[in-house]
Amino acid sequence: MAKNLSLKKEGSWVELQKVELTEEQKTLLKSTDEKDKEARKDLMTTIKEQREKKATKADIDKVQPVYDKYKPELKETDKYQLIGCNATIADNGSIRGIINCRVNGDHKQIRFNEKPKK
Repeated sequence: MAKNLSLKKEGSWVELQKVELTEEQKTLLKSTDEKDKEARKDLMTTIKEQREKKATKADIDKVQPVYDKYKPELKETDKYQLIGCNATIADNGSIRGIINCRVNGDHKQIRFNEKPKK
């Protein structure tokens, strides 16, 4: 099964898990009632905790070199800010995804699709 990884801070890869919600939880998330505000906030926190788990070293060892390869080359004076990187490791070993970042304040989106090495 494919794995989805996310990077929002350099060196902190997480694996994104699928979270199944009950009908009651789905209804609560859609609620605009003020009395549900706190419960909705608590549920969103719970979902975030269930959705993100630390990526395994084996998965990080696969995606980090791809991220490093496609991350923009910087001059000494350039300022780089990572917004986020999402990568999918497919069953066949290919890795595809996107890097969102800013270089010197300019937003960049870099898509990548690495085929498995034979």
